[in-house]
Amino acid sequence: MRRASRALAIAILSLLCLSAVASAADVYSARTLQIARQLNCPICAGESVADSQSELARQMRGIIEQKVQAGESDKQIKDYFVARYGNSVLASPPKSGLTLALWWLPVVAIAIGGLALVLFLRERTRSTPDVDESPGRDLELEAIARDVLSADAQRTASR
Repeated sequence: MRRASRALAIAILSLLCLSAVASAADVYSARTLQIARQLNCPICAGESVADSQSELARQMRGIIEQKVQAGESDKQIKDYFVARYGNSVLASPPKSGLTLALWWLPVVAIAIGGLALVLFLRERTRSTPDVDESPGRDLELEAIARDVLSADAQRTASR
């Protein structure tokens, strides 16, 4: 009986702890979490503000929630954080300047490589005239054949 009551007490406490954690995550609105996913945590490498458990990320989520409640647009909220942390805080930085070149560099490299491959294959498959197919060679062979035939005819006649 004591074991059953202890197990029941542990199960109830576990459920209470899980519900407290779930309710803590629900403090923020869906829009706040959406914006937080678009921002990188300045402390945690590779984690968004929504996923990070650092104190700074918690503070940033709180600021985002306050600004959402104040009616600010997504762009205004992102601009607020960009002003404080730079473009590196954006999960998807604007594609301009060097970042634009970095986006287009692979496309340009593939295009140049494809052009080089086409030119190489065209050069390799271009039919070059063989020595046997040249018209001068045919005339030369004809002259040799005539000489051989005339030499044979002379030998036959001399016999």
